[in-house]
Amino acid sequence: MSGGPGAAGHPADGEPKEAAAGIGPVDAVHTTEELAALLRQLRRRAARRGGGAQPTYRQLSALTGWAHGVIGDYFAGKTLPPTDRFDTLVQLLGVTGRELRQLATARDRVEEARRARLAASGRAVPPGTDDTGPLSPVPRQLPADITELPGRAGELDALDVLRPGQRGSGPVVVALDGPGGVGKSALAVHAAHRLGERFPDGQLYADLRGSHRGERPVPPAAVLRRFLCALGEPRLCPGSEADAAAAYRTLLTERRMLIVLDNALDAAQVRPLLPAAHGCAVIVTSLGVLATLNGAVHLHLSPLTPPASIEVLGLWAGPGRLAAERGAAETIAHHCGHLPLALRIAGARLAARPRWPVRELADRLADPAGRLAELSFADLDMHAALDAGHRELLARGPAGRAAALALPLLAAGQGELTVTEAAATTGAAVSATEVILEQLVDVQLLESRAPGRYRFHPLTRLFALRSAARHTVVARTAPRAEGQWAD
Repeated sequence: MSGGPGAAGHPADGEPKEAAAGIGPVDAVHTTEELAALLRQLRRRAARRGGGAQPTYRQLSALTGWAHGVIGDYFAGKTLPPTDRFDTLVQLLGVTGRELRQLATARDRVEEARRARLAASGRAVPPGTDDTGPLSPVPRQLPADITELPGRAGELDALDVLRPGQRGSGPVVVALDGPGGVGKSALAVHAAHRLGERFPDGQLYADLRGSHRGERPVPPAAVLRRFLCALGEPRLCPGSEADAAAAYRTLLTERRMLIVLDNALDAAQVRPLLPAAHGCAVIVTSLGVLATLNGAVHLHLSPLTPPASIEVLGLWAGPGRLAAERGAAETIAHHCGHLPLALRIAGARLAARPRWPVRELADRLADPAGRLAELSFADLDMHAALDAGHRELLARGPAGRAAALALPLLAAGQGELTVTEAAATTGAAVSATEVILEQLVDVQLLESRAPGRYRFHPLTRLFALRSAARHTVVARTAPRAEGQWAD
């Protein structure tokens, strides 16, 4: 991607004309668009000096760690880069020390001019936006980011659709789903940090606790109360959930905000929390596919590739820890089923035992009977992550309980299952068996990559064999109807 106005080698109408050896006219820059024209000018100059193509947004993204879509917004004049990012960007484009000072002055002048315009209208905005809507306070609720996320470049590219839309359109909603431990929450938070500058009015975050062991899902009314308080309007939270949702949508009408709804139980829990504003975007994570969520873009996460798994393991185990025992590291990644959570746990265990050879943990994980027990450290537990799907089955009534009872029987075999083979294993009718298998797919305890064919992830198979058969098959005592959620 190397687009953007004026990127073809000729200045677009209204761009400053380029000096023979330098840049300019810098003193004439007073708007974000004019500053972006200078950035495009520098980009063309960098290409001429290097004798090649202009540096692409993806190349600049790889050098900086910023989302390439955000970099594109800088060059298009949609967003004013923060001071530190602006300085980094122009230095990557080869400016001299004198030019850096001139450009920094121009950027500050753009910021001051915008603030002056908004002060005259009696409104204030955070740095980096020209929006004149009511913007105070500015919540920044995202959890801490994981600075590196190996193996998820494709998914991060797909999440680049998260941006404020055109007036008259609705919000962009992306729903991430996948089995326990696949890294849904980490990806959502990382993407939200990368793309946050597109949403200068703030970022809201809520853990909906739809897959937490021993906890009830958070009711939408409770989340709405928190969001209204974060937006500075607790007085707008009336008694009913519907009224609170209406007040929430009203507050977001002219704002550009990113909302992250983590660990959703189902679409019913999410719907009251969706804004209607074209300037907002939403990331939702859930165990199952929220297929009934209107207008959502669905992104299904799978385990990592083997090379990416080694990178993740190395991030947590420490620099250079795996270099001398690459084979043992590959064995660990294999036994972890290439799931990010399992790899994180294994890496943390190695980091906590700096004198252990890597082979020691690989040997411990080799025994299937004890593998899930080994994949537990401090507050991280692979068994608990997989157990979320089983608990969801138990809350689904008779069909779910039948699927839970069948789970260890189905896991006893190897390879793929057909409906007929599964029926022979469980002793149930073919029609009833297909319902059971589809229930297991819904809660991510089985995969179905083709109609009528099913398979277990290796760790899910171990969970089914060693844990599910010992569960007490009882439903959660409280229904999930509106008004019966627990905060």
